[in-house]
Amino acid sequence: MLQDITRGWKHTVNKSLSGAANSSAEVIAEAPCCTASGGILPLANFGTVNFSNATANGSAIGNSSPVQINMVDNSGRLKDQTSALSGGGSFSDTWLRAN
Repeated sequence: MLQDITRGWKHTVNKSLSGAANSSAEVIAEAPCCTASGGILPLANFGTVNFSNATANGSAIGNSSPVQINMVDNSGRLKDQTSALSGGGSFSDTWLRAN
């Protein structure tokens, strides 16, 4: 479920596909794309976003050995920071810089 409590809406999508090779499930906060030349736009200051109860195949994502990925700039400096996973399906992502 995706929910914006400040605007009072939520949206849930459930999909299934049995036997999919190389499948993945993702929880994403990302930079907008694209400039006229195809580059990534500056990352908006979104503060801290809290994700909770994230699941894949009905199980907390922590049960699937998730891989944490943070955005970096061309110099390798972090643009955001993802917290450690807690409770198997909850974490936060914090904005650090636009570029």
